[in-house]
Amino acid sequence: MQTKAKEAGRPGRAAGARWRALLETRWQARLREVTELALAYHEAAAAQGHGAGSETQRRLDRLLRRTVASRWALADTEEALARLSAGTYGRCESCAGAIAAGRLAVTPETRYCARCAQGRTS
Repeated sequence: MQTKAKEAGRPGRAAGARWRALLETRWQARLREVTELALAYHEAAAAQGHGAGSETQRRLDRLLRRTVASRWALADTEEALARLSAGTYGRCESCAGAIAAGRLAVTPETRYCARCAQGRTS
């Protein structure tokens, strides 16, 4: 007989621990990346001075874009950890159906099942 948590599509205790470990590892890596990119950006901006050329400005723009994207990825991971704690991890935020384990394995922060994700990008 299945437990109520599995019937509802939520990960069981053992599976939840595995997802938590994976997400926490991703969180640490993403936090490191955000920190490194932010430091690189601020160091480059400080070294730029007032008379910087267009190549220096392009480098700063690239660093800024990468830093922002990295911060978004960190926030996504934090939100996935919050869903795991709330017991809603692995459920689609659109249809409330279960998200396939294979989909979660590829992108553990995903919020939507494949069907709803496809509808959101169309």
